Amino acid sequence: MKNIFKKIKGLSVITLAFALFASSCENFEKMNIDPNNVSQVPSSYLFSNTMRGLVNQQFNTTGILYAQHWAETQYTETSRYETPAASFYTMYTGNGDDGGMIDLMEIIRLNTDEETKGFISASGSNNNQIAVARILMAWAMQNATDLWGDLPYSEGLKGNENFTPSYDTQESIYANLVTELTQAASQIELDAQGVQGDVFYGGDMTKWKKFANSLLLRVGMRMSEVNESAAKAAVSAAIAGGVFTSNDDNAVYQHVADANNWNQYYDHFLTRTDYAVSNVLVDYMKASSDPRLSVYADPAPAPLDPTQTYVGMPYGVRNSIAGSITNDEVSFPGIAVRSASSPSVILTLSEVLFNQSEAAARGWTSGNAEALYKSAIEASMNQWGVDGTSYLANATFDASNWKKSIGEAKWVSLYMQGMEAWHEWKRLDYPQLQRAPDATLQRDIPRRRAYPELEFSLNKDNYEAAVSRQGADEMETRTWWDK
Repeated sequence: MKNIFKKIKGLSVITLAFALFASSCENFEKMNIDPNNVSQVPSSYLFSNTMRGLVNQQFNTTGILYAQHWAETQYTETSRYETPAASFYTMYTGNGDDGGMIDLMEIIRLNTDEETKGFISASGSNNNQIAVARILMAWAMQNATDLWGDLPYSEGLKGNENFTPSYDTQESIYANLVTELTQAASQIELDAQGVQGDVFYGGDMTKWKKFANSLLLRVGMRMSEVNESAAKAAVSAAIAGGVFTSNDDNAVYQHVADANNWNQYYDHFLTRTDYAVSNVLVDYMKASSDPRLSVYADPAPAPLDPTQTYVGMPYGVRNSIAGSITNDEVSFPGIAVRSASSPSVILTLSEVLFNQSEAAARGWTSGNAEALYKSAIEASMNQWGVDGTSYLANATFDASNWKKSIGEAKWVSLYMQGMEAWHEWKRLDYPQLQRAPDATLQRDIPRRRAYPELEFSLNKDNYEAAVSRQGADEMETRTWWDK
């Protein structure tokens, strides 16, 4: 049955996939699952494939380029904001062997259906499987709505026969994320069997509970500028529930050096050299003698100025300028982030501490904003395996402009988490990034991606309603929390 959905992954109306899914699963046990036959595919397979699929969809070069951490070396269209639209369909349906949200729905169904829940519990307690699926679903939807804004959600995920799902507002999606993460954290059974096929935490449900609360902390902070009461409540609940306290808690997908599971960025550097570290990031880190630069980037082999060890690639210049710069003149990403087995980092202690620092700076908690800020930087240094003693001794926190202090330090710490770095720049307005020098049509730095073009023809009424409500379907349009 899984292959059915991979064949329809390109369909432009999301609910079509779910409607087919619901229809084909009415007789699921007859076609696929015999509750008494342990040879059937367990949910552990769906978990591992979906985690890989969601990671591969989230960790692409778009966010890294929009956050100006990297720059293109030859074809600079993305960093000049030339392509406005992006597809969200594979997030729902998956792509090839990579799972999508449809697989998470199937995990929940298998663990609630009386005909299958007993059999499927061999892959972990029913409640723990459901909780992990809900957490992953929330993470996927948070990523998606931050990228596009309003999206099909409540109708798109029910699996009914509505082939033209309406778009939920980003505000309502965020409210649901709070509910889902709160309930999922409470649903976790610490004394029951953990989830098999869990490539994030190896079935450690204590860490999943911390991940749910740490993600809730992120979600709450994202609402800080548009719904302070909801944001404060979510942040307080997350901290009370228990967030990351060690880098050992970090949510990480550890890739391995085989073609099916290696780091997706490894592909970019296996036979090509299309991306170098940007001059924006390199110059910023050099100005503060940031020791992480030696991990983030490789030394330039033959810089034009021999006194410079690290040289950033000019960001957002036209192809002819980029093409005139040789690879030996600039710094490429370090081996720690571009090897086949380099991890994809999803959420870290450093981010959690920065969010706690911000909560204290806003007066939402009784914590010490400056101490938490420095702890966040220290956690990032430890995460990257560098000695930050000297750097921390000179790090200053400006309580009168905490957005600048936190925004700039967080931007550096979110290296290789490009989407998150870009979204947090949008929210905090720091660092003060400038648009690409050769931006297409003089566009500003994107605030979102445009909807897939097929939505206009195949889900026209709902597409137009979303655009009328949210604003023009353009890259510069701000979503709800970015107003």
